[in-house]
Amino acid sequence: MKKLLSNLSGALVVVLLLSGCSSVSVMESQFYPTEKKLSIPPKIYVKPYTFAEGSLRVDREGEKLQTFQNDVSDQIAERLVHRLTKHIAPATILPGSDSKLLKQSWVVEGEFTKINQGSRALRSILGFGLGGTKMETTTRVYRVGTAKKRELVALIRTSGGSNAEPGAIAGGVFGAGPRGILRAATSGVSPDSRRTARMITATLSERLAADGASLPGPVLRAKRPQK
Repeated sequence: MKKLLSNLSGALVVVLLLSGCSSVSVMESQFYPTEKKLSIPPKIYVKPYTFAEGSLRVDREGEKLQTFQNDVSDQIAERLVHRLTKHIAPATILPGSDSKLLKQSWVVEGEFTKINQGSRALRSILGFGLGGTKMETTTRVYRVGTAKKRELVALIRTSGGSNAEPGAIAGGVFGAGPRGILRAATSGVSPDSRRTARMITATLSERLAADGASLPGPVLRAKRPQK
């Protein structure tokens, strides 16, 4: 039994070394036109995100799947509205019609290109990245010009998911086990959408600051993969 546990612990350490942390990173960010400075808009409108074909890997179907999609889409839109309002400019969910959008305002829209729900049970019991989630998005930011025409000003791609922390078996009764179960219970797609909204906002915050804009608070920093 001791040998089995020893082998299991060794295997989990290997998984830990190979697994990523609990985070979302900015994989790509492009701004257009490249020679033009970005300025703070008078208003930001956020559209609920859509889903690319084949992007979902979840344990739902039918009405439950549709509810899941609606919830995740609404979550990221609401979290973007909160963060953009706090760190850049007043933001709101895009109304049904584009006819009353303020000139020079931004429209933020995007899609989920991958959502892997993972396994909460594996995250709780084993941890170390097993059963982890994955969320990838592509976000586009448009500026509203004359005659309500939209001009693309930013393209942002993010990727990330749940962490490689120990679960109940590795942590023991009084160690990381109870904490691992608690973290797993609060991990998953919802926290991933929160981290994604944070990185999208941080990417825009960085660029605005670099272009000399006066932000309402401190400059946010986006996390990017090490090269």
